[in-house]
Amino acid sequence: MKKILIILFCFATTFCIAQNITKTKKKTRSYRRVKRTYNEVIDSAQVYYLRGWDAYKKNDLGAARYFWERGANCKTNIPSKYSSAFRLGLMHQNGEGIGVNYGNAFYYYNFAYCNGQSIGDSEATKIIAAYYENGIFVIQDYRKALEWYKKAKQQGNKYCDDDITRIKQKLAQNI
Repeated sequence: MKKILIILFCFATTFCIAQNITKTKKKTRSYRRVKRTYNEVIDSAQVYYLRGWDAYKKNDLGAARYFWERGANCKTNIPSKYSSAFRLGLMHQNGEGIGVNYGNAFYYYNFAYCNGQSIGDSEATKIIAAYYENGIFVIQDYRKALEWYKKAKQQGNKYCDDDITRIKQKLAQNI
């Protein structure tokens, strides 16, 4: 009888330990799955932006363009997405790795502007103002240029004061 009780006790103990290990593994697996999915969603635009920047520093413009396009097309709404769009605009404007295309540059700058939200790229907003000031791809319009410089300042660009003053002087001379 003692042998049977000892065997049953050992069996029950082993069974309970095995169940606890299985539950722990299941919890760990589901946690890992959730964590991986969370990181992919949150960090994807930033990862693409940084990979693009690394490729750009190595003068691999094709890879930089590829990563920045991926970063700009991410579904997340983080600043790296709009920084990727800004870098693409610069590539199109300067003809880096592709032909000069002011239309595409203007498109990506508008995308990077992000409707004036703080996560948008204020430098892209300033460049849009410069396009209007100088008549690049759009009709020259000092009023729109002033409007865009003010938007860039509202977005946090600290270097728009001189531009705003210059445009106000041009508007005063034309009136």
